[in-house]
Amino acid sequence: MPGSFWSSLTVPWTRDRFTPVLRTVHTDPLHISHATEADVDRLLEFLEQFFGREVTLKPVLDPAKERILFVEQAGQIIATIRHKPGLVFESNPIQLIDCLCIHPSRRRTGLASQLLGACHTDMNRRSTPYGLFLKEGNALPNALPLYSSSYAFRRVSQNRGDLKPLSPQQAISLIGHYRSLRPDTVWIYNRDSSNQLWLFWKRGLSWMLACIQDAFQELEEGRIGWMTAFFASGTYDINDIVVNLPYKWIWIDIKWLPKVADQWTLDTTFHWYAYQWTTCLQIDTFYGIVL
Repeated sequence: MPGSFWSSLTVPWTRDRFTPVLRTVHTDPLHISHATEADVDRLLEFLEQFFGREVTLKPVLDPAKERILFVEQAGQIIATIRHKPGLVFESNPIQLIDCLCIHPSRRRTGLASQLLGACHTDMNRRSTPYGLFLKEGNALPNALPLYSSSYAFRRVSQNRGDLKPLSPQQAISLIGHYRSLRPDTVWIYNRDSSNQLWLFWKRGLSWMLACIQDAFQELEEGRIGWMTAFFASGTYDINDIVVNLPYKWIWIDIKWLPKVADQWTLDTTFHWYAYQWTTCLQIDTFYGIVL
């Protein structure tokens, strides 16, 4: 992403668990289209072709429930971005910003900054100014991430696992007890998402609780699962909870890797950014960002 959109972004220090950081963004005029159901097939084709190199993005797009902005040139889509509701952090509604994709011929031209500026304007105009987005690879210039780490991935094992599936309600109840003992735990959650598979493992006094979500990406024609929440105590091995999943691959935060990680492949770095808000809380080993 070009640096101009981020050049004036500052994140002040705060003692509070949630602090708004609203900003004014001035960008060059850009003709933006707002997607309807009639645009979905073309948008999916564009994202599948140009979003990633090794993985293929196959998101679910729903213009009735989310805002999908795109730019056309000569009748062809050349840029997309989406912001969608549902996330909550410390009782504050957060928009997930994703599907930022620029046609290869228009990268490094400033188009991404213009599109981000248009997304910023659209969010503020709709009184939904707080955002969260994920950047993979290099960190953004002039922007302090909420959290940075790296991925690790492996094929999903089909070994027999001693696992108990939980409903979201059961999982949230357990996390509530966990957070009552560790109140500074970062917990960002989408209550409306049906894309949640919660698993619980217990042996003696040791336990693990994890949320696996569809990443809506494919690698070698296999769906990718994404562990977006993990909590544990005692002696455990995360390999025991990533078995018999409905995915070919599983991606996790390297902080959750076992001591012997020879089955795992280290992948790219990633960075979560809070947009127009900040917090005094810091992500430690165990956290949840359930999309």
